[in-house]
Amino acid sequence: MNQTVSQALARKWRPRDFDSLVGQAHVVKALSHALDNQRLHHAYLFTGTRGVGKTTIARILARAVNCEQGISRTPCGKCQACVEISQGRFVDLLEVDAATNTRVDEMRALLENAMYAPTAGRYKVYVIDEVHMLSTSAFNAMLKTLEEPPGHVLFILATTDPQKIPATVLSRCLQFALRQLPPDQLADHLAHILSEEQIAFEPGALRLLAKAARGSVRDALSLTDQAIAYSAGHVGEETVRTMLGAVDQQVVHQLLQALAQGDGKALLELSNALATASAPFGAILDELAAIAYRLSVAHFAGGLDADDPDQAALQNLQGAFGAEDLQLIYQIATHARAELHLAPEESIGFSMALVRMLAFKPGGQGAVSRTMPLAPASVKATVPLPVAKPTALPSVPVTPVAPVAASPAPKAAPAPVADEFDESPPWDTADDLPVAQSQASKPAPVQSASGDLPSAANWPQVSQEVPAKGLTRQALVQAELVEASREGDVLQIVLRTAIKAYTEPTMVTRLESALGQYYGSTVRLQMQFGEAQQTAHAVQSETRRQALEGAKQALQEDPFLKDIQNLMGATVVSGSERTLSNTGPADI
Repeated sequence: MNQTVSQALARKWRPRDFDSLVGQAHVVKALSHALDNQRLHHAYLFTGTRGVGKTTIARILARAVNCEQGISRTPCGKCQACVEISQGRFVDLLEVDAATNTRVDEMRALLENAMYAPTAGRYKVYVIDEVHMLSTSAFNAMLKTLEEPPGHVLFILATTDPQKIPATVLSRCLQFALRQLPPDQLADHLAHILSEEQIAFEPGALRLLAKAARGSVRDALSLTDQAIAYSAGHVGEETVRTMLGAVDQQVVHQLLQALAQGDGKALLELSNALATASAPFGAILDELAAIAYRLSVAHFAGGLDADDPDQAALQNLQGAFGAEDLQLIYQIATHARAELHLAPEESIGFSMALVRMLAFKPGGQGAVSRTMPLAPASVKATVPLPVAKPTALPSVPVTPVAPVAASPAPKAAPAPVADEFDESPPWDTADDLPVAQSQASKPAPVQSASGDLPSAANWPQVSQEVPAKGLTRQALVQAELVEASREGDVLQIVLRTAIKAYTEPTMVTRLESALGQYYGSTVRLQMQFGEAQQTAHAVQSETRRQALEGAKQALQEDPFLKDIQNLMGATVVSGSERTLSNTGPADI
């Protein structure tokens, strides 16, 4: 009994010419012009992640230069050369996997045949895949041939990691960076293929498959093959969601509704239900961040994308969050996603992320009800007003004025607080309290004489006074103030730093916390990357330089030193001069 194995979609639908290639229009345009004008280069390098068409374009190019109808961007696909190249048995097309042929001897043996004329085609084409895996000796062995190959040889190199290729090789190739395909384009491509294959599908299922493929056409087709087998020939959305373990968008929308309403009880009930169902918490956090991004874009763009498949559901959420709320959700979701493995259990880390989204809303007003009051009923928990300090240069000592101690308030019974939970929540600790409440017991912050706004003139001094240590302190003293403004209770500060690491989100969060403690209010910080001049570190460095120049001048004019130089021929070793004090407040 004859049995046949159906061909995988990735192989069956591999493009045979440039017209059937999906995406990579920038590469197709350049190669088409080169072929039509007979201006071929002797070496090409295609870079990009897996499944974006590197080997496919190499084979199309091999057909285009060896087609019996002549060199053009549209090979006939019917001649012997085109057919044999498509079937992988063309004698003048040598495909080499550099991952298994890394040694110099193998490369030399391969290049020895390059001197001989093609057997059946117009060009002898060498396609070297994953070329970055070659050893240094193998790269050196191919340099001369790669730079000046015979006229009948064409090199096509492909790699997923171009950083590992020596610059001497890169300079000898025309480089083309292949891009990952966007999900919408992948979904359209899958719809076309399934329609041609006469397989029923739901558009939502194809969007899930395209998203899971992460820009790879081959991965998208492989997942589609799996979905066809899993769903017995009907690619449905729920079936694909189950197969991929994807997140149900309805659950994510319910979480956002609970966040918008400040409903901590409903939020934790949803979290517990997800834990019972062994939900993919990392993927849910990713979805929360993605929706926060889409809503933020809609907030500034004036509306949601008309082609957004979740437009109806997101329309209800669009007015429920302000711009700052969405920034908070995005930041907490992304940080919690990265730190999920540190939690005792993933469900705990996920629940705490949701609680932080409620507890730390902009303005410091947490939405989670608490069973214990934050202060006695007769005492209002407020942040003490800061005491102004005179503005001065870094070299002038400043003595802060201590606030007048308030008389102790009489003790009173705690006021009753509405309780939405059966017992005190585990997050009710001083570290997790909203800023405006948790700072009630802290000493009064100190501000500059200019009110509550730093200025370019006093920032070098202010940056040294902010309570911070280690890298946070260094980030402050090596940043200059661009601008500062106040919007309601929120202080907006823009800094510029020449050190890229200080612009990372984790560092920005630490700086916001330190500045918020210093100014006694919520701080929203933007860190720009660029040249910074008016920094505490720069001011201190200039002060040191001037002091050192003064010390050198004083040594040159010192009578005692001059006498020693005249009597004993002594000299001052250049670079050995030091000031009496070589440290300052900007030092660690």
